[in-house]
Amino acid sequence: MSGKQTRKRLDPAERKELILEGALKLFAERHYTIVTVRDIARGCGMNVALIYHYFDDKDHLVRSTLAHAIGEFLDSYSARTAEESGDPLGEIGAWLDANIEMAPTLLRMVKLMADYSVSGDRHDEIGQMIGEFYAREQEVLEKAIRRGIRRGTFRKVDVKRTARQVSLTLDGIFHASASRADDRIPQDIADLADLLRRILGVEGAETSIKPPKKPRRKPAAAD
Repeated sequence: MSGKQTRKRLDPAERKELILEGALKLFAERHYTIVTVRDIARGCGMNVALIYHYFDDKDHLVRSTLAHAIGEFLDSYSARTAEESGDPLGEIGAWLDANIEMAPTLLRMVKLMADYSVSGDRHDEIGQMIGEFYAREQEVLEKAIRRGIRRGTFRKVDVKRTARQVSLTLDGIFHASASRADDRIPQDIADLADLLRRILGVEGAETSIKPPKKPRRKPAAAD
């Protein structure tokens, strides 16, 4: 019997996901501008030509990588909001929960977005994706806070400023985790939830931060 392990042959969707996740990993480890398509192919264990089968060029791959990461996060959030039935505190908790569950992806995504913002590159589609992501975060938080105030669940606060401070703090948590290498994202987001409860005047309540789900199994390397 041969000791050589046979690689699993992936279907096109799995192979494309493998490329996107491999690209995001490399873009986070180095500046995305110096990562080559050949680097990504090598990291994914596949031929360069296969990358170009799915993506027109490196710019297309960068855009697709960011879109994929954002989409995964929003899917995680949407799955959690289905359980909350319009509860304002639960909706905020769902957004925070998704940040915990998707922390490894978000760490890499935040690095890519930060590198893009200071790179001098200006791709309208990437800038639009980044802007829309933060606009969605602001909208989710504002709507939940505003609904809670209307119901009398939350005390009156400046809705826009409070939502923005939560958004900025989440960004800060991810940047701090990278710069300090202290791996405290779940605890720091839980602390943010506690602080927000006090700000909103619901100290006795619990923001439904649940333990993060097990990471999604990554596809095996392709031929």
